Amino acid sequence: MKQINEAFKAAQGRLAELREAVERNTDLARANAKATVLRDQKDRALKELGELVWRSTQKGKLELPAGFGAALKAIEAAEQAAEAHARELTDILQEGAEVAERLKVGKNATKPQTVLATGGKRR
Repeated sequence: MKQINEAFKAAQGRLAELREAVERNTDLARANAKATVLRDQKDRALKELGELVWRSTQKGKLELPAGFGAALKAIEAAEQAAEAHARELTDILQEGAEVAERLKVGKNATKPQTVLATGGKRR
């Protein structure tokens, strides 16, 4: 009986340690999740700020120092590349629509009838 009590107390002690470890991990996971949410909020705010600054510089309402020239050129290049890509996609979609229309018209057209010659007699 004494051994059973000792084993039970040892198991209770290990269970308490395990519970504490789980609680620490849970607290750490919550803190990590909160840090991620806060980082995402900051990233969103910085993105919005950057877009507002970009639009203001495009409209001539804001002039940035000369040190921002490389960043501005990179943004312009990215916008031009995105516009070119959008034009390419539009062309591809238009070509697809034209092909689909041709196939649609082709299915509705009457097909010429072909006469097959009968095979010769076999000997």
